[in-house]
Amino acid sequence: MSKMNYKQISKGFKRFFWGQNTAVIAAIISIVLVPVIFIFGNRCGALDLPGTFNFLIRLILIATLFYAFTTHKLFLLQATTVGLLFCMLFAQSQYALGALATTDSEVYITMGLQGFIFLAGERMLLFIQCFICVGHFVIHSAKRQVAIRVSLNQIALLFLLGLSFVQLVISPFLTFAPTYVFYIWTSHLEEFFIFLLIACAELVLVVDGKELGGGMSNVSK
Repeated sequence: MSKMNYKQISKGFKRFFWGQNTAVIAAIISIVLVPVIFIFGNRCGALDLPGTFNFLIRLILIATLFYAFTTHKLFLLQATTVGLLFCMLFAQSQYALGALATTDSEVYITMGLQGFIFLAGERMLLFIQCFICVGHFVIHSAKRQVAIRVSLNQIALLFLLGLSFVQLVISPFLTFAPTYVFYIWTSHLEEFFIFLLIACAELVLVVDGKELGGGMSNVSK
């Protein structure tokens, strides 16, 4: 890849995730999907009390993160991003190590390729979320921030968005009850837009820290 192409991709990345419209759309869709997921999760019996509490906290964090993003309150943005990252990590670990662990792997494998990809994708999502959480702390707690760490974390976020999209495509083809399939699909759709919102927040924090944005660092009020 030429230097010019890399710069164009980098500028396009910043323009997309820096734009307030991206964060607005991601936040609105994420909030609207919470009651939908709650309804179908209860109908199929997949949503327990800890899961319900997680959704409530997630709803508060999404609204707070969006408020911090639009007002450029960087301390609140940093704190809320951490909270939402851990909230998502808890939910994914509960599903990947709980619900999937109690279900025989053969149930998914016998579905064919889509079942195997979905099962592997859920475990991969958990791994990438762990990587992003650790990366977030390394980037923002190190005495001297390194641009390569920021780039790795942003690449991981993009990979996570891509993996979430794959799960969205695969979910409707799983041979479960329609309510459970719809619960899984809407859950992954919400996760996709939540991580899109987190990517926007991360870029604001990075640019303000003069990691990648240079002269664009004066965003705080």
